Amino acid sequence: MRKSILFGVLSCGLLAGCSGMGYAIENYSGTKPVQFVEAGKTFRIFDKPAAGRLMITPSLGAAFAQGATFGAASSAEMTYQIASQAYLDSTGRKCEVGDMKLVVQPQWETFYTCS
Repeated sequence: MRKSILFGVLSCGLLAGCSGMGYAIENYSGTKPVQFVEAGKTFRIFDKPAAGRLMITPSLGAAFAQGATFGAASSAEMTYQIASQAYLDSTGRKCEVGDMKLVVQPQWETFYTCS
């Protein structure tokens, strides 16, 4: 009985990760990443200006070195939100970061509006 419960929990976790990866592939496939450094951390940013959203993730090296996270979920969200705003500011566009959504650890999606 315990094995079946453990299998069910693991399956749900794997499916959640798979659905997040599927979302990332479906929505950002073909979007060329931009390397961006903020506060000494290197990020990869997949920007879709026409859709008003971007996906931000740490550099591959940082993701592996730090266990694919920059800390607890709430502090990670703030780190990614600050980096997303700094990136948008660097583009010269007048944009403001809005909602953040965890796609799959450590990838966050940022929705933004520009004036």
